[in-house]
Amino acid sequence: MQSAPMFRASEMLQMAIEIERAGLAFYDACVEAADDKRVSEAFQFMAGEEKRHIEVFKHMEEPLAHYELPETYPGEVQAYMRALIQERVFAGPELGAEQAQATKNPFQAIAVAIGLEKDSILFYEAMKQLVRSSEAEAIDEVISEERTHIRRLVDLRVSLEKQSQLPASQ
Repeated sequence: MQSAPMFRASEMLQMAIEIERAGLAFYDACVEAADDKRVSEAFQFMAGEEKRHIEVFKHMEEPLAHYELPETYPGEVQAYMRALIQERVFAGPELGAEQAQATKNPFQAIAVAIGLEKDSILFYEAMKQLVRSSEAEAIDEVISEERTHIRRLVDLRVSLEKQSQLPASQ
């Protein structure tokens, strides 16, 4: 027998907004630390994307304010979604900025950024299963963009690796 839902979709969207804020703090800190113009530009782009995703989730939040997610036991969805967030590279803007400051070079920053994007996809895939189909389309769009971000970060890493292998005269 299924119990009454205990977790609102709006709470999950708040978690998504926090994920994006952590990413924004991480990318902003990386922009400040970047010595390479390409790295700085890439992280500026990523910061802008995080801002846009925050707005997407805020826009979705109001219509879902009273939509309760189905659960097989009270607290099921909340426990699962919080577990996903706690296993992230960082779970808040302050920790995002700290993680960026702890990176020692662009390669390390890119690796952390790729992990952030992958973790976001994992969270959004789980989230998509729990919201109305009309909202799932918007989440699919964000997931697609996160995948594009991963490809962009991998391309940047490859470009930097090739550059670092060039002779010093070039």
